[in-house]
Amino acid sequence: MIAINDEDIIKAERLLDVEFDVACRAAIKTFDDVQACPGSGKTTMVAAKLLILANKWNLPYQGVCVLTHTNVAKNEIIERLKTNAYGKKLLSYPHFIGTIQEFVNKFIALPYLRSGGFSINTIDDDICASKGWYYLKPATKAFLERKRITSLFDFKYRYEDNALKLTIPGFPNGSTSNSCKDLESVKNRLLEEGCFYFDEMYAFACDYLHCNPSIIKAVRKRFPVVLIDEMQDTQKFQDELLNQLFSDNSVCMQRFGDPDQAIYSGNGDENQTYNNENLEKIENSHRFDNSIALLAQKLSYNQINLHSGIEPPEHSQHTIYLVNEATRSNVADAFIDLCADIVPEEARAPIKIVGAVGISKDEGLTINSYVASYKKNHSTNSFKPKKLIHYIYESKKFNSIARSYSLILEGIVKCGKIYNSELTFTNEKKECYSVSNIRKYLKHTNQYINFNMMIKSLISDDLNEETWTRTVQDIKNFLNMNSPPNLASFLTFDNPHIIDEHNENPNKLKKEILGRQLDVEVSTIHAVKGETHAATLVLETKNHQFDIGKLINHILGDINDKPTGVRVPKFMKQLYVAFSRPQHLLCIAVDISRFPQEHIEKNTYGGWKIVNLTNN
Repeated sequence: MIAINDEDIIKAERLLDVEFDVACRAAIKTFDDVQACPGSGKTTMVAAKLLILANKWNLPYQGVCVLTHTNVAKNEIIERLKTNAYGKKLLSYPHFIGTIQEFVNKFIALPYLRSGGFSINTIDDDICASKGWYYLKPATKAFLERKRITSLFDFKYRYEDNALKLTIPGFPNGSTSNSCKDLESVKNRLLEEGCFYFDEMYAFACDYLHCNPSIIKAVRKRFPVVLIDEMQDTQKFQDELLNQLFSDNSVCMQRFGDPDQAIYSGNGDENQTYNNENLEKIENSHRFDNSIALLAQKLSYNQINLHSGIEPPEHSQHTIYLVNEATRSNVADAFIDLCADIVPEEARAPIKIVGAVGISKDEGLTINSYVASYKKNHSTNSFKPKKLIHYIYESKKFNSIARSYSLILEGIVKCGKIYNSELTFTNEKKECYSVSNIRKYLKHTNQYINFNMMIKSLISDDLNEETWTRTVQDIKNFLNMNSPPNLASFLTFDNPHIIDEHNENPNKLKKEILGRQLDVEVSTIHAVKGETHAATLVLETKNHQFDIGKLINHILGDINDKPTGVRVPKFMKQLYVAFSRPQHLLCIAVDISRFPQEHIEKNTYGGWKIVNLTNN
């Protein structure tokens, strides 16, 4: 193991222009697992450790492995390393920086599949499900629909009892019926076409390691140092696979995360070897002042001593708004008015209103109960195209032609993968669809200039159904693409209203106060995890139970015990995430019927101002 000392850390601090506290320095020096509180500078700490390791690394065929849960976290680490000569060394062989999914694919699952004679065309749940559904016979579709099964997102292999087992929708125990045989035939066709689901890659990886345990030794030999970020979000099957690979004395493995923010465990069980352990803690936040730290601390499930060295204002304005059914719609306006007084005009972080439940319901308490215009699936931060034309519309939003061009090429690549198309060069060599292969093919066939002119006109000109039909045919002609009619929906026209700048974003609230324009975004708590806000309003919602209502006595500091049961601990972690976003102002809205009666008439309590909107 490479030894890290104080001098190494001082050099890293100079490079990154930071100063680490005692707890951060200890985490950098050792390989103990760490719980890092919100705003503790975890990514900077990981980057510093990587810079030190890169400076001392002298093993030509062995590398450092850095694993994250999301692409966002991966890219953030890469950006920190790109600016340093030593850091750049970690961006290429023999090192690896990527998501857990990418690692499992690259080093285990894909070699396993290729050794079995399979080609890999795409790893994508949407493509597998849509293709599989089309290939089914009408009678099979009718059978599944009668059982209320309308998609094939669960039509995948899992690893169970040391064997691969196929989950067949509608037939949990298998069958000799024609519909079951048809489903099995469709699955074989997807495999032959090289189409795989994301989760299947973990199943194939487990089978490979079971059949060939020497792979484990090879992986450990290749990566003697492993750092894992966002560990709290890993699911049980990911945790088990990572431990199988790296829990060994020959590997220095260190895991970073925050179990108090573990709200992304998906449909499966969360990990057992990190979230439930007593970890080394980093409790000092640089995101907010100590007044917010003291409020958020009350919702730390692991009861960490969250604090901040940033001095709070003399009179903090963190507010609990008491509402009822008649006044819920007033809380956003009251919050925005308060933001105009508290949030500095130069603040760069956004102002947000968040709640746990974003799906609109006729009954129950959701974000829509406060902001009627809110639409859960409308997001300015996520681009989830269903058709090729959506890539064109999205490309028109960019000021950079290069970015627009690249996005359109990504759409064409997805088109090629959906249709199982290949690029055939004049020497009859065939290549799968990728951005680089499309560029290569167009140059090889002397169509590059004409193709680029077409893309330029797509970006600049308006589209209607007639021009889009011609454009689709032009793209097919350029790339010699034959698209079967069964999957033509990806190429159909869609109305351009989704990029109409005159349409108001239903999740954006705007208000001008004394000449100052305040823009406030409404979102779910899950969507803002990892973000920093200037101010945050947290709305009470209901998922079987009322989240803030169930925890109001914790929020006020009247109860300090860990909550029990299934839902309330999850509520606590969700609210902790929300409470730890803002830099300047934290507010919540709760129904007056679920607020302790003895505190209603008080102006302040437990670090909060109490504002009763039901009196207005």
